[in-house]
Amino acid sequence: MSTDTNRANGAVLCELCGVEDSTVLYEPGVAQKNRIVRCNRCGLMYANPRAAVDADLIAEYVDDPDLDLSKWQPQLYEKQTTQIHDYAGTRALLREWHPSRGKLVEVGSSMGQLLKTLRDDGWDVHGVEPDPNACRYATRTFGIPTTADTLEGARLPSASADALVMLHVIEHVPSPVNTLREVHRVLKPGGTFVLETPRYDTLMFKLLGRRERSLGCDGHIYFFTNDTLRRAVELAGFQLLRQDAVGRSMTLDRLVYNVGVISRNRWIQGRLGKLSRALRLQKLRLHLNFRDMQRVYLRKPLTRPPG
Repeated sequence: MSTDTNRANGAVLCELCGVEDSTVLYEPGVAQKNRIVRCNRCGLMYANPRAAVDADLIAEYVDDPDLDLSKWQPQLYEKQTTQIHDYAGTRALLREWHPSRGKLVEVGSSMGQLLKTLRDDGWDVHGVEPDPNACRYATRTFGIPTTADTLEGARLPSASADALVMLHVIEHVPSPVNTLREVHRVLKPGGTFVLETPRYDTLMFKLLGRRERSLGCDGHIYFFTNDTLRRAVELAGFQLLRQDAVGRSMTLDRLVYNVGVISRNRWIQGRLGKLSRALRLQKLRLHLNFRDMQRVYLRKPLTRPPG
């Protein structure tokens, strides 16, 4: 590994420190398309430089009014539907902390499955999702109002939400701290923010290294540990209520697919895919917790801190 001090070619400063003093962990093409570095001051891992990730996030989506996303991307639909159960505890906490409910926004709401369950709990829900086809599905299928945009582009009113949920979004955005500050602006004082993202201070990351599944996703450009995520949310002005290491439910078909991704071998991926289809593994479900994801519960303070 080498120390990176060159700011040429679109290099990015550390979000937490505001400087570039980093050690190269993986060169481009080793873990994913981007080079991945770790800040020598705070330990934040991030893509630096980046391969066309700062472009408008909406540009990659094609708006097709006739597209049924649940049928066009059945694996995604099945994955999100399967994982609804994983948030039963989160729903219970939100009911406890907000007995009168109120306005709840999900950023990255996709096809609306989770928002539908939250609406069933009595929340007035709204989705923000850059994929217009996913927004259209949520509205047509569940009657959920959505905004086809990023959080920043949606320009939601200040202090308008009692709760905000953002699951597996923060690792994709160009500036996590700025996005967190936008969440802070949108929430009412005393509002609750639920944030989930992969974590990289785990046994799985130590064992798998460059083969770790979430690290290899080209869309991920920030890679948080418990400590660096705490620093990011504190910079945005949030109070930490609790921080859980969580897993997720998945079909056995999805587990086999993830094994193929970890292998980084197209032949193995193909063989596992054929085996999965032959055995109809998509019908079998399980819950795994390798403690490789973190779910944090945050609060916007009722008053501004002094100074």
